[in-house]
Amino acid sequence: MSLILIIDRIKNKIVRSYRKAVFRKSISCPHKSFVLVDKVHLINKNVKLGKNVTLYPDVCFYGDGTIEIGNNVEIGNGTVVYSSKDGGIKIGSNVMIAAHCYITDTDHGIAAGEVMRKQKNNVAPTEIEDGAWLAAGVKVLKGSKVKAGAVVGAQSLVKGEIPENAIAVGIPAKAIKYRS
Repeated sequence: MSLILIIDRIKNKIVRSYRKAVFRKSISCPHKSFVLVDKVHLINKNVKLGKNVTLYPDVCFYGDGTIEIGNNVEIGNGTVVYSSKDGGIKIGSNVMIAAHCYITDTDHGIAAGEVMRKQKNNVAPTEIEDGAWLAAGVKVLKGSKVKAGAVVGAQSLVKGEIPENAIAVGIPAKAIKYRS
């Protein structure tokens, strides 16, 4: 192996260790049992992280509310999790979230006669229960609940509740069958 590749490997290891230490300190995580594959955007520091969590590149934690993540969770590239202080996001254990998902507990008011950006947000807690899987590009809107063991197909939009062990697809996502 060439010297330049050895130096690059050492540099990358140092950078990963540094990012993990800063992330851990920023969220006051009591353990080191998680993996940051690359840079994670931490705009919201109210994150409670379980053990054996893997965060892939460009995951973004945003907002000012609580984000709770259970054990053995994987969150894919470019996923955004937005939590407002009056709501909250809860992700159970053994959950898989593929790339480019968006999970939120809020949406904007739309009353006529007032500028959109000045309107009060509508907020409701959002939950993804144990063992669920969100495929690539899934959007989960405020107040939604993906029940235990449910699978939500790629590019689907969750608005409401997905039943336990359901396989749901579409806009809005609807159960088309159940895992057996």
